[in-house]
Order: sequence, then structure tokens, then C-alpha cells
Amino acid sequence: MHFLFNQSIKPVDLAGVNPNMTVLQWLRQNNHNGSKEGCAAGDCGACTAVVGELISTGSKVFIEYKSINTCIALVLNLVGKHLITVEGLAEGDKLHPVQQAMVQANGSQCGFCTPGFVMSLFALYHNESSIDLDKINESLSGNLCRCTGYKPIINAAFLIFAKKSQCHEDFYIKNNAKLISSLQEINEIENKPYCYTDKNKKIYYNSPIGIDQLASIFQKHPDAKLIAGGSDLGLDITQQLKEFENIINIQNVAEMKTIENNNEYIQIGAAVSYHSAWSVLVESFPELRSLLLRFASKPIRNWATIGGNIANASPIGDMPPVLIALNSLVKLRKGSNVRKVNLQDFFVGYRETALKEGEFIESILVPKLSSNERLWVHKISKRYEDDISAVCMAIKITTDDGVLIESRIAFGGMSDIPKRAKQLEKTIVSNWTHKDLVHKAYLALKEDFSPIDDVRATSEYRLQVSARLIEKTALNFSSIMVPNMAEIRHY
Repeated sequence: MHFLFNQSIKPVDLAGVNPNMTVLQWLRQNNHNGSKEGCAAGDCGACTAVVGELISTGSKVFIEYKSINTCIALVLNLVGKHLITVEGLAEGDKLHPVQQAMVQANGSQCGFCTPGFVMSLFALYHNESSIDLDKINESLSGNLCRCTGYKPIINAAFLIFAKKSQCHEDFYIKNNAKLISSLQEINEIENKPYCYTDKNKKIYYNSPIGIDQLASIFQKHPDAKLIAGGSDLGLDITQQLKEFENIINIQNVAEMKTIENNNEYIQIGAAVSYHSAWSVLVESFPELRSLLLRFASKPIRNWATIGGNIANASPIGDMPPVLIALNSLVKLRKGSNVRKVNLQDFFVGYRETALKEGEFIESILVPKLSSNERLWVHKISKRYEDDISAVCMAIKITTDDGVLIESRIAFGGMSDIPKRAKQLEKTIVSNWTHKDLVHKAYLALKEDFSPIDDVRATSEYRLQVSARLIEKTALNFSSIMVPNMAEIRHY
């Protein structure tokens, strides 16, 4: 089990590592202390590093660099990949162009958050040929700064690209061919079960490379924890101090990393990250772009999967309400048996699903909109990005000659599961243009849900704001554009 680290072409061996160890723990235990632990929850970005992964498209093979939160990523997920930290940028005494720009723009004060910002900018440097303020903000969406302020860091980003054509090629550009060759070599391996032993404790780890292999292993070990990005399971380890005795990593299951896009539906493998699914989802559902921008942060979207967002059955997950409104299905597999379940029936209780023992999500089937259907998505949260929803609402409407005849509405944050608002669906069809739409929507919502009071919002706030979101959707439907304050950033 090997990966590449910083500027060394020689693979690092992870034999003897506890499968529950995070990337950040491994770094700091091996005296690579540039990446800092701030929150241990993927929220602050102090631990940000960059992972390079081999991508093959036809005859073209290249390395895709993505920022990740090392505090919640498991180190064994690095097998076959390339990890780059802030220590791996400079070449001798010569700073990397990103580091030099941060110095020139005075982009660091106390310095604690600086390595994370530098690495997010490093990923931007490698992935973009030109930038604008939106690209910079998206790139830095996972990084928080207390004392410097963001303007000098944004100025550094502009400075990087203003001088990019004049800068020397960095180590990773100059040695691209060697890095690709080395990654190809360490990826030519078969899954071998791994057992970590410490005194009387044994922890098992598997990384199957095919779906049949995964199905067989999971049937034998149905209590094992399946992990793809692990942004949720990582929190159990860092926040709840749990240690799992059996982990199955599905990141290398090729069949679960594919996207099928045809005229009727999009089929997304359960191990596909939000980053990888972004373009096909936004192309088919343009209304999703604003939600996806606000779904966690870029480092989380680079690593987290749509299948994981569904499987963890969180009542406040942002994607399930959208998928329910679109009448999506989940394809479930146990051994060689495959069945399809409507997503609205998949969630059966708080953090409980319809999965049977030894069964897992293989893929998600998302029907496309017909010419007389339209989707709206609304998210209410305290912060613009990287924040959990107080309310997330998705509404799909069907029209006939411009008249609303049917609706499907689903919510997150209003119940113990992501759930349809069936009474509300009936109410808005008969009151879509009625002057009392907000009041009637509010009454219908009270029949559909009994929201809780928590730190994000009160029950009454959730009900009232949801009713107003219905009004907003109706106004937009009537071509009365309501400014979306949640989408307006003040620079």
C-alpha cells in the first residue's frame, strides 16, 4: 500500500498503519507539521493539503490535483495517489510562485491558517489557466482566517496568475511524466486484505477493485464500515473518538465511479464525488449550481460522494431533498441481487435506511426533466457556504400550457428524515396564484412537519421561511424575479 509524497518519486509504504488514522495524524506523527489541526471536523481549512490522482480519458492520462481536509481523510485512502503539503512546494531556497505571491501581498499574519490557504491556492494554480473573483472565492471556500483578512489573500491569488506566464515551472509540472509513471506503477496492484494488529487488537481493512469483489466481502462482513470520501465517518473518528474494527474502502471500485448520462436519466455511481458529478448535474439541472456552490466547501466536494450523503441518512443533507423532488431511485446490491428503491422510501427513520444486512448503494438514478417540468432549489443557512442548512427545499413543478398541474416538494431540516411535503404539494396546485398562498402554504407545512428548535433555527422560523420560499418560487414562476440574497456576496 503505497502513495507518493511531495517531491519524492519514491513511493511511501503505509504498511503497519492503523486504518483509522487520518492523513493529518500521519503527517504530524512523521514530523510534517505544516498542516495544522484547527477544528478536526473539516470546517476551518488549517489542515488543507492537495491530492493528485491519475485520471484516464481515452488515450489521455493526467494527474488531477484537488484540495482536501486532511483532518477527516483517512490515510489509507491515499493509496495509489500523490499527497502534496506545504513542505513540498519550495525547491531549495526558491519559494513556489504561490508562496512568493503570499509574501508580496502580505497574505499572512499569525500564520496558523496560512499553509491551508497556500495549498488551496496551489490547487487553483494547477487547475486554472485564468481566474476571476468567483473562482478565487470558490477555491478558498474551505479556508477560514481570523486575523489577516481575506483581501490580501485574494490579492495574492490575482498576483499569482498575473505573473504565471513569467514564473518558472514548479516541480510538479517539470516532473509530470515521472510522477504519472510512478503512480501508474503503484496503481497496478490487486486488493489484498490488510490486518492491523496492536497488542490484542485487530483492525481489518479492504479496498476492493471491482463491484463483485465488494459485494462478496461485504456479505461476509456486513458489520464493516463502507467508506468512500469518509467526510462523515472521519468525524466519528475525530469528534466521537470511535475506532472501527473493519473498514471497506470503495474508492477503487471502478463500476461505482462512473456516470451514465442519457436522454432519460443520469446514473451516478455511489463512489462518485460531488466534484466529479458537478458538470453533468449542472448541465441537466442549472438550478443546482447555487446549491452545489454552498454544499460544504470545495475540499469537501472534492472528496465527499453523493452516495455517502445518501447513505448517512442525515436529516439535514442537502442533496437528498433535491433527489427526492426529482423522483430519483437508488440501486441497491447484496451479493449478485440488485433492486431499485425510490429514494423517498429509502429513509425510514432518523439515521435509518431501507438497506438490508450486507446490502449497499451501487448507484443513484436521477430522471431528467421533461419540457414541461422545472426545478427550484432553496437553501437557508447562517453562513453562505460550508454551513449546514436550517432548511433546504427542492420543488419540481409540472405545467400544462403554462398552468401548474402537479408538484413534488421535499425538505431537509424539517423532519427526522429528508421527506416530501405531500399536503403542501396538494395545496400549492390549487392556490398557486392565490393571494393567500403564503398562509395556506404555512398551514399545509404544519400538517406535513413538526420541526424542532435547535441552534440553527426555531420550529416557527423553519415553518415561516419555508412558506415564504414557496411564495418566492411562485413569483419566479411568474417571471417576477426576486433578488436571492443568499446568493449575493459582498466583497
